[in-house]
Amino acid sequence: MKLCLGFIFSYLSLTACMARVGFFILSQENSYHKKLALLKEKDIYSQVKNLNLVNATVYKTHQDLDIPVGHWIIYSLFEKISKLPEFSWIFFLEDTTAIDIEKLIEVFAKHNSSEDIFVGYALRDAEPTIIHHFASADKETSISYPHAAAGFFLSFSLIRRLASRLPMKKENMFSIDPKYELALVIWNEVAVKLIHEPRLCTIRKESCATWIQWEFPNCGQEVSSEKVHVAVKTCHKFHADRVKIVKSTWASDVEHLNIFSDVNDDSIPTIQLNVKNVPNGHCEKTLAIMRFYVVNRVPFEWLVIVDDDTLLSFRRVKKLLICYHPSENVALGERYGYSVTNGLGYDYLTGGAGMVFSAPTVKKLVETCQCPSIDSPDDMVIGICLKKLDIPVTHSPYFHQARPIDYSVDFLRPHKHVSFHKHWMVNPYNIYKDWLQEKSDKEQHTEFVHCQNGRGV
Repeated sequence: MKLCLGFIFSYLSLTACMARVGFFILSQENSYHKKLALLKEKDIYSQVKNLNLVNATVYKTHQDLDIPVGHWIIYSLFEKISKLPEFSWIFFLEDTTAIDIEKLIEVFAKHNSSEDIFVGYALRDAEPTIIHHFASADKETSISYPHAAAGFFLSFSLIRRLASRLPMKKENMFSIDPKYELALVIWNEVAVKLIHEPRLCTIRKESCATWIQWEFPNCGQEVSSEKVHVAVKTCHKFHADRVKIVKSTWASDVEHLNIFSDVNDDSIPTIQLNVKNVPNGHCEKTLAIMRFYVVNRVPFEWLVIVDDDTLLSFRRVKKLLICYHPSENVALGERYGYSVTNGLGYDYLTGGAGMVFSAPTVKKLVETCQCPSIDSPDDMVIGICLKKLDIPVTHSPYFHQARPIDYSVDFLRPHKHVSFHKHWMVNPYNIYKDWLQEKSDKEQHTEFVHCQNGRGV
């Protein structure tokens, strides 16, 4: 497509700049997210119709491309997309991305779709991070990657070029951060870097063509505390430090909190599991926790399972859960993938970020799921079991497997957050206070300040 110059001078030239655009909503199978994607689709078509622009097609990635596993791994969509009718631009967005189509056309008009173009709101790591395999954060050599919730686009010619090369690419076993992995693949395969576009925004301004719709969902009054049970996995080794931090920060917000350990400790108190403690994996321990709730017929709608070094905002957990139906099979948290780029693997909830299950899902897992060994990775085994049960893993961008310093500040800034994980080389009290504690709660939670000063962690 030729560059659309002078589009501001006439409506006809504005419509000409639109060319043909494929909008791909990174949608999910869960009923709440299906509804969000449907509303997004209707909004796009409504704007296009009002502008008399009919050359746009909307796709929902969880259902329209016939990719049963890994439809959230963006580059795994390219082969299917390349076989669709000719487009000029392929625009990816999340179900929380707000769009002003008319302004977006102006952004398209700055580029030539016959060239290899990759445009988005650029994120960059401030330092090497575990979630990106400690890749260089040097400005000259590091990869910038798009904020998916702000939307990003590629020229169709670039999609086709990538689609022809990716089948030859060695499969990536673990999928952790799809937006970063997309940018890395594009650079490694065709040496195309992301172009930063400030009008694809994270926070709404007058000039924005896109923005993130909200900092946190508001689906109504939060779920009652009595309906949400929280289980903490720990062992005797961490009673004096990690468990103390849990109790000094977020635990007091939880009405039904159980701390499961390998020994009984009345001072906490803990519930002793008849499971041998192991240094890694903890599969049998996690399933034993689930069995505890089912066998003892504990009345709950939601079960949250966290590590002893998970930092949590329970208030936000309750606010988020009102968006989901506890009678459905729900498995919610931060989604990772194993061997999903070839469509043969499975999604799983990464355990450190916290895993949330509806009561029907817990019951089905207890009835059917078994650990290959006591120290198998619990989150991955549960992912395999969920796949066998045909229960989708639902991703939420508010759960985090790592520490705040492991993420781009521009990625974190637009949202409120539910969890972070790990105490390594950080002050967990400060993370809780700065990132997770509600302002209205700060005067009520002074005990952790004294712990922080006393322990110096």
